[in-house]
Amino acid sequence: MLFTSGTYFVFLIAVFFAYWVIADRGRWRITFLAVVSYLFYAQAGVKPLLLLFAVSTIDFTTARLMPDCVSQRRRRLMLSLSLLIDLGALCVFKYANFFLESATQSLSRLGIALPTLHVRLLAPIGISFFIFQSVAYVIDVYRRDVEPTENYPEYLSFVAFFPTLIAGPILRARQLLPQLRGHLTLEAETGGQALLLIAVGLIKKIAIADYLSANLVDRVFDFPERFSSVEVLVAVYGYALQIYADFSGYSDIAIGSALLLGFRLPENFNAPYRSRDLPEFWRRWHISLSTWLRDYVFFSVVGPRARNTLMLYGGLVVTMLVGGLWHGPTWAFVLWGLLHGLGLVAVRAWAALRKRLAFPRRNHRWSDVLGVLLTFHFICLTWIFFRAENLGQAVGVLRQLSSFTAGTANLAWPVALIVALGFAAHWLPDGVWDSLRQGFKQLPAPVQAVLLFGLGLGLYFVASTDVVPFIYTRF
Repeated sequence: MLFTSGTYFVFLIAVFFAYWVIADRGRWRITFLAVVSYLFYAQAGVKPLLLLFAVSTIDFTTARLMPDCVSQRRRRLMLSLSLLIDLGALCVFKYANFFLESATQSLSRLGIALPTLHVRLLAPIGISFFIFQSVAYVIDVYRRDVEPTENYPEYLSFVAFFPTLIAGPILRARQLLPQLRGHLTLEAETGGQALLLIAVGLIKKIAIADYLSANLVDRVFDFPERFSSVEVLVAVYGYALQIYADFSGYSDIAIGSALLLGFRLPENFNAPYRSRDLPEFWRRWHISLSTWLRDYVFFSVVGPRARNTLMLYGGLVVTMLVGGLWHGPTWAFVLWGLLHGLGLVAVRAWAALRKRLAFPRRNHRWSDVLGVLLTFHFICLTWIFFRAENLGQAVGVLRQLSSFTAGTANLAWPVALIVALGFAAHWLPDGVWDSLRQGFKQLPAPVQAVLLFGLGLGLYFVASTDVVPFIYTRF
């Protein structure tokens, strides 16, 4: 059930009215959220639904048993059992064929011929998101950062919460469980904020991301040799805008949908292309994933404090390799993660060198501008590998970029205009967006309704005849 489909909004409206009828009855409200979330995910099929239920049940049980374990060894056993099942399911459904094919190809290069093995399994939609969310809960309980919940429907609701189930944000127990237990209210101003978030998300997805995908990005990446270097470069910039608009648009709709039910979810994007260096980018981009990788991969590799520089740098590379593989089982994603890991190492090494040499920073403004430009273009370079179906396609795009051919015959002016306006909007001061949000929330409800209806009508005419899935739903 896509967030841009009419079916989703019929579902959301029905859930909204039914939910607030029983909102004061905590047990009923939590059970209702669990049921509707499972009904939402049932659209993916019976097998994915059973996997979601099994992962949630096992993790609820192992976490619930941890406080009763008299020894650290038993607590570690509960954690290991949970991680083995969760990550094992993720590897089997998402990475089995990648590992089998890579092993077969490696052996064939050594002269060992083996038949190609292939597992006929389809990865359930959103598997990376709900497994990472459940894994975080079990690790937090093991570390004694949170107390395990004793309410089974509450945990089912936490893992399967329908606004975040398909593509995040990846929530922590401390972010959602207290809200599930608390008394929630919905004020008119909050409702207006939620509707505005959903509207902005739809604009990002339909008017920007889908338009750029259909009219420029897909064509260039499919056949880069047919386009000039200038057109390929604009397509790379266009994909940077497309993936941001697509994923942040999904997050806006998810956060707005949750807000309609009284839940406040954490921000997932914060103008990432304004970043002055790569670490800042990862503090602004897909915040729920980057903090997850930091807390559960990086700190697990290097510990609370890295004992030496080599361990620190190794931890950064390993963490980003995991992040690359999390996005998909291809060598293009592995290379994307490796490039980001090496980029983070380079930034750390440069900062350490500057400190050692006491290198002065004379002009903050120009150094910030240079930092933003370098960071943005490094990110755009890595997006080529992220977008490409395989390494060969990425090499084709890079080859065409380096041919230095001019010409814009294939670049329609509406596409160029959207790219320019999209990045201009990205750089608007935060105060402008805050004023727009406050202005919309203060409008009378009938005026808000008319504006939203006009927006919906406009998006209906702009939208493609084919429903385009969100990019991150396939992860």
